[in-house]
Amino acid sequence: MEKIELGKIFKDGAVQITLRRSTFDRLQIKPGVNYRGKTQDEVFFQKQEGSVAEFEVVRRMDFEPEGVFEITVVYNIRRNLADEYVNGEVDFRELLKKLTADEFNMLCGNVFSAMSLMIAQYTQVSNGVPMISPPVYCGVAAKPQNA
Repeated sequence: MEKIELGKIFKDGAVQITLRRSTFDRLQIKPGVNYRGKTQDEVFFQKQEGSVAEFEVVRRMDFEPEGVFEITVVYNIRRNLADEYVNGEVDFRELLKKLTADEFNMLCGNVFSAMSLMIAQYTQVSNGVPMISPPVYCGVAAKPQNA
């Protein structure tokens, strides 16, 4: 599939985002253990109905080794397709595999900022200090590297 310019697939205008769910699980903290926080985002194509394409965005924030807390925030995103792509054959699952971090930010609007804010609120209530996750896409680059 030839890469289609993302800005041409969707109509200009607001991105509709809806919070689906969020979870905050406090875990044990073991004395003397150094925990390394990690943040990872994933974007999944859900469906296309007529002129609307729907995506799910998941942010997970946790630690290695397991401990401290795990947070998951899930949003749905709905975008209106440009007229020429309404009945087209855009394979959104394949398209997502080829997007850059900047393109994910464009596709998802301000959802990453909303996720960052929610995580900061959870962590501030939990321990008095907000933990700020990046307000931008944290995908493949945030995954731990295999040694």
